[in-house]
Amino acid sequence: MSEKNNTNQRVMLTKRLIREALLEMLKIHNIKKISIRELCQIAGINRTTFYNHYGSQYDVLNEIAEMYIENTSFAVINDIRAGKNFFECLTRVLQYIKDNLEFAKLVLDQGNYDLITHIKISLPQFDGMVIKHLPEDLDLDEKNAIASFVQYGTVRLLKEWIFSDCLKPPEEEAKLILYIAGRTIGN
Repeated sequence: MSEKNNTNQRVMLTKRLIREALLEMLKIHNIKKISIRELCQIAGINRTTFYNHYGSQYDVLNEIAEMYIENTSFAVINDIRAGKNFFECLTRVLQYIKDNLEFAKLVLDQGNYDLITHIKISLPQFDGMVIKHLPEDLDLDEKNAIASFVQYGTVRLLKEWIFSDCLKPPEEEAKLILYIAGRTIGN
C-alpha cells in the first residue's frame, strides 16, 4: 500500500512540476512556441517522464484549465444543486477568478485555447439549468440557442472583466451577468 502511495505522490509531484513550468513559460511565450524539450528542462524532468503523463504541451494546458473549471464552474453548479443562493455562488467564483487573475489571463490569452468549448464539454448541465427557466412554449432548438447565447455571452463578459483587471468588484460583475442572463431568459 505504501509503495502505491509513494507512486501516486511521485506522479502528483511530477505533474505539478510540469504544470508549474508550463505556467511560467506561458508568461513569456505563446503555447505554440513552447517546446517539450524546454518544458522538461524547466520542470527538471526528462522527456520520457513527460510522455508518460502527457502527449503535448496542449494536454498540460487542458489539464490546468480543467482544474480551474472544476474550481469555478463546477463549484457553482454543485452549490446551486445544494440549494445555495446563485448570486452568492457566482460572486464567490468571481472572487476566485480575481484572486487567480494572472492564471486566468494566461489561459485566456492563448489564441489556440477555446475556453468555451471546454466549458461546454465540462458543463453540459449548464444548458439544462438555462433551459428549465425558459418558457415551455419554445421548441427545443430555440431553447438550445438561448442556452448557448447565455453561456457564450457570460464567458465574453467574464473575459472582458478579467482583461480589465477585474476593475468592478465581483459582486457588481455577478449582478451584471445575472441581469443580462435573466433578461435573455425572459425572467
